[in-house]
Amino acid sequence: MSTVLDTLITDRTAADVAADLDKVYADYICLNRVEQACAQLAEYFHVDIQTKEWKMEDFRTDKEMDRLLENIKILRAAYFTKSGTPPTPVKITYGSIYQANNIEQILKDLGDMYYNMLSGRKHLAFRLGTAALGNRR
Repeated sequence: MSTVLDTLITDRTAADVAADLDKVYADYICLNRVEQACAQLAEYFHVDIQTKEWKMEDFRTDKEMDRLLENIKILRAAYFTKSGTPPTPVKITYGSIYQANNIEQILKDLGDMYYNMLSGRKHLAFRLGTAALGNRR
């Protein structure tokens, strides 16, 4: 199943910056990808967050970045993360590619954990449905 979570970018590098690749910019496309991932995870985890659809002419403001940070905190508190999941930033500035990578990695890891749970539940149901229970022969 392909979702917006599959489009998250977590591998920006200094070479990407030097090559001036589109993926290094925290533009409206990047912000919409993050907002959509947050919305998808909020739906999975049954939590309420506030998202926005960004337009090309929109500017990042401290207020909007605080809202986005709060969304990430709510989502992270609502579910499990991997031991290697980056910490939630103290403030979202998009001042480096590494912060952008970390923000999207947090969301990707949350999605991965959720999908792994679904996979495990299906596997467990299959096993329980086919195995004999109790002391029957």
